Amino acid sequence: MSNFARKLRAHAEAEFGASNRAAIESWLGYWSSTVERNHAILQFFRSKLNLKLKGKRVLDVGCGTAGLSQLVTREGGAYFGCDFFEKMLAFGQAFTSDLPEGARASLVRSSAIDLPFPDSSIDVAIGFDVIEHLVGGESWQLQFLREIRRVLRSDGLLLLTTPNRLCPFEGHTFLIGPQFLPIPIADRYIRWLRPQFFREYHSYAEVQLLMPGRMKALLTEAGLSALHELPWCTDRESYRPGTRWSLRVCHAVGLAWTVFYKFQIAAVKCESVPELQILKRPAKNESFLPQPGLLGLLKKGLALMVRR
Repeated sequence: MSNFARKLRAHAEAEFGASNRAAIESWLGYWSSTVERNHAILQFFRSKLNLKLKGKRVLDVGCGTAGLSQLVTREGGAYFGCDFFEKMLAFGQAFTSDLPEGARASLVRSSAIDLPFPDSSIDVAIGFDVIEHLVGGESWQLQFLREIRRVLRSDGLLLLTTPNRLCPFEGHTFLIGPQFLPIPIADRYIRWLRPQFFREYHSYAEVQLLMPGRMKALLTEAGLSALHELPWCTDRESYRPGTRWSLRVCHAVGLAWTVFYKFQIAAVKCESVPELQILKRPAKNESFLPQPGLLGLLKKGLALMVRR
């Protein structure tokens, strides 16, 4: 058994009791799969961008279990992970201790709004589902993006993911609609249907989802810009004619980003956008609503609510 697997199991047994096998296996399944989930997200970005990691300094903010260190170091990059929570860093340290000898991976405890890295020192910054967990709200989210801009080199790249607040299915609670409720009511709703949420959170107030317009504005205020027109690493020309027409209508009324259930954005310093267009892979005939689509998300949400 790897150091990582032993660390996860020891924590789960302490948390749930060694005899509670169902809870232990469920918890282990979730945290073990974070490695595959992060790899899948990175592969999504690589399908949209010419992204090479060899010789690059890669910063993973909110690194959690540091699963991306495996992929980055295997390709010859230097991995730097940071997380505020000591428990997560302990898991990350266990994971990186299993990497082959000579792998360049280091972890540090740090807030996302005060990164301990010099100016212009990072080639690729990664923030997978981090920005919505900055409990200071929009002021912290803006400071996080400003810190990313500060540490990025002139040709540096930010890979950012976060849910769209307008999507009915909410991926932290696996419920439909808690983000549309006042916090006291949302907490009661979640405690009724998904009480396990409160093993990791004190209140739903700790999840700070962003509206499409605010996501765009925060990037601009931080001096960053998405490489693509749309928050799925796509441009309007990536779609079929009928879809392009619909997107033009959405764009004309300021709603071009609203139709995507999640933001998966490749961003760079505003002044670097023209020269870094070469990173984009050409794309044609993209699906308007990426899988599983809005209907699929709603079905998943309803199924999870029924299986509470």
